[in-house]
Amino acid sequence: MKIALVTVYSHTHCTLKDVAGGYGTVFQIGHSSRARILEKAKSELARMASPVLGYLAAVAERSGHSVHVVELQRHERSRDEVPQGFDIACVLTSMVDASAERDVMSALHRAGTHTIAFGAYATAKPEFFLDAATVVVRGEPEGLGEALFDRSKRGVIDAGYIDDLDALPFPSWSAFPTSTFRYALLTRETTLPVQGVRGCAFGCNYCPFRATAPFRQRSPENVVAEIAHLKSRYGARGIAFRDPLFNLDRDRVKALAAGVKPLDVKFSAEMRADRLDASLLRTLREAGLRSLEIGVESVNLGMLSDAKRQPPSLREIRDVVKEAHGLGIRVIANFMFGLPDDTEETIKETVAFAKELNTFAVQFTIATPYPGTTLTTRVQNLLRKERPESYTGWEPTFEHPSMSADTLRRLREWAYVSYHYRPRYMARFASHALGALFDA
Repeated sequence: MKIALVTVYSHTHCTLKDVAGGYGTVFQIGHSSRARILEKAKSELARMASPVLGYLAAVAERSGHSVHVVELQRHERSRDEVPQGFDIACVLTSMVDASAERDVMSALHRAGTHTIAFGAYATAKPEFFLDAATVVVRGEPEGLGEALFDRSKRGVIDAGYIDDLDALPFPSWSAFPTSTFRYALLTRETTLPVQGVRGCAFGCNYCPFRATAPFRQRSPENVVAEIAHLKSRYGARGIAFRDPLFNLDRDRVKALAAGVKPLDVKFSAEMRADRLDASLLRTLREAGLRSLEIGVESVNLGMLSDAKRQPPSLREIRDVVKEAHGLGIRVIANFMFGLPDDTEETIKETVAFAKELNTFAVQFTIATPYPGTTLTTRVQNLLRKERPESYTGWEPTFEHPSMSADTLRRLREWAYVSYHYRPRYMARFASHALGALFDA
């Protein structure tokens, strides 16, 4: 059978599907000319497919089906345009494009195509897609194997979650334009995603990764074998780990580093600062780590603790950033505005701390009550009646107790613009950019 793996985009701004637990984000800073420049720069940083698409491609190919990748830019083309000539269309669902995804499914279904909805939003809200798709999958569709493509199935299917991730076939990227896949903070060469961990072991009440999947890890040997395969089969020289928590287990991380080092690839990963030290950072740098993402969120550690986060201390964060900078590792620091107990003063203190760290890149997102998180329960009576597309990660979606939505938007734009248009930051950016040219 001919199987289409369909991804739908409906926003003009940079949209990333494989973040926020699969609910997706839409990067939007503001309306000023400086903000627009930063938005444009962000859109050029990365292009990669979600790992789940590679897993589904592998399952389909193993079952003897032909796989075709379809991306629909609904903001550029006719709303009536849908893929033609396929036996099955598997449509990746998110929050940020949910209505457009449903429209595409409806058109496919009317045309007689067996249509499968899968992904984070289909798992959280299957009823949203049930009247549009033939099948709505809750959980991890690759775990169904060949049964996923049984055209006699109808309605909601509970796939559950895969216990043994090592048992999965490696993702197949043969049908994808891998020569265009990149991550500019890592390398200018072909970069492919690797998912060594699913879910998160911590309990932050705002974290969608905690809500969308239980925590599981692949063995270091299995991950290293996949990276070797990606390099030999697709010429990958960069690896973007799509793990919500790369460094829970120190021994596992050291085993990964030992296995990856001989492969001569560069990689990026998201880690907790309080589980890093100078020795481990040096080990990872020698193995190929070039881009490190850490969660800081806020300088108000009491507020974070109340949100069930176990925050690293500000000293631990400072030490890790300093050590990483000394090793030439580009650091992305993630911050979040607008938890219910946040204030304008605390936000400004957080931005000041971000400027002190002066990392290569930053994110200032808005606290978002994603489905399944306990933050949603806390702000239930404050939620606006928003379409799912409003949950971009950068837009206020509930009535904050002490700040208006316009205030949060103003602070978001001010944070980005004031951070990036500083001489000290520009010097840091130039230093890392120059270093990347000569990085072996």
